[in-house]
Amino acid sequence: MKDEIVAIAIEILKMSKEDVIKNSKSIPEIDGFYFWNPTRGGLSIIINSNCEKLGATSSVSFEKHLKAFIEGKRN
Repeated sequence: MKDEIVAIAIEILKMSKEDVIKNSKSIPEIDGFYFWNPTRGGLSIIINSNCEKLGATSSVSFEKHLKAFIEGKRN
């Protein structure tokens, strides 16, 4: 996982580096990672190896979030 990707997740999720890494998983099909804030109402973000990203609120499931990213949505 690139330091640049971790830094983006830290900035957006407002979490420590340790928590960002703990609350992440690899998404091989997009060459990226999924990060989430486990607190109620916390945000999540998908970031690929090109640092393209798509954030979502806790009301969006991982499956819907990933589908939107694969379909080209970014923010």
